[in-house]
Amino acid sequence: MITTPPNAVQVQITPDGICFIDEEFVTTPPGTSLNEAVLAHLQLEAAALEMPIRAVIQDEQANYTTSIQVNADGTSHTLGNGAQVSTTPNMPQATAIAPSPSIPAPNTPDAVPPSRPHEPLPEPYRRRLVSICATANKNHFAEAVRAADQLLAELSAHFGPSHLYTLAVGLVRADIAWLTQDFRFGLRAWTFMAQSWHVRLGPQHSITVLAVGNAIGCWRRLQPADAKTSAPHILSLLQDVSIPDSDAAVLAISRQTQRIALANERLNRDN
Repeated sequence: MITTPPNAVQVQITPDGICFIDEEFVTTPPGTSLNEAVLAHLQLEAAALEMPIRAVIQDEQANYTTSIQVNADGTSHTLGNGAQVSTTPNMPQATAIAPSPSIPAPNTPDAVPPSRPHEPLPEPYRRRLVSICATANKNHFAEAVRAADQLLAELSAHFGPSHLYTLAVGLVRADIAWLTQDFRFGLRAWTFMAQSWHVRLGPQHSITVLAVGNAIGCWRRLQPADAKTSAPHILSLLQDVSIPDSDAAVLAISRQTQRIALANERLNRDN
């Protein structure tokens, strides 16, 4: 029997083969197996937070449960034994994933329910969101972006940009930006969502931590010029939304920004 580590990420494979991590989902990169995608996302989260991520995997199809730890350097091992592993256990291909620690939501009006943030999405919006995910999984990213942006515009106009319905679609749109390596858009999207979730749920809620971590992940993948320009914005986010270990993230971003500035100075001198 697996004992769930405190604050462990919950990876669930449903009987019909759909994967959820802490009841969130993102689009699985095309051509990537589910076990590779799960591990890659956990590695990204651990690197962004600069701390180990523990995960409990419950596969309701294969009827097994296992627990792993993914470290900030990308290595991973099963909890309870020190053997290094390169992937999570074999899992069926699915359409979506997304991680972060599970922390109860406060009792606030219109707060995120314990179920997935996209679950309250009513029809026809939910059906359109499912279609957008399916389109992205087929590598039709331009079409998926147009459909997602249209849906976001409608929901923002009707319910407001920070409404649960709008944020649910924003998660998917940000995932598409990640898949297409549009990290400038991803940074803006995850920053906005982090600020919105912070207002609703506080700085230590799993969804807030996830959004801040993904914003940091996008910033780190920007071109140097864009990273230098955007550094004040990501640092401001970490000051406003003080997630666990945010001080370490601020220090890492500040050091990276200094390295970019020094590199620019050397380049200017050489020219």
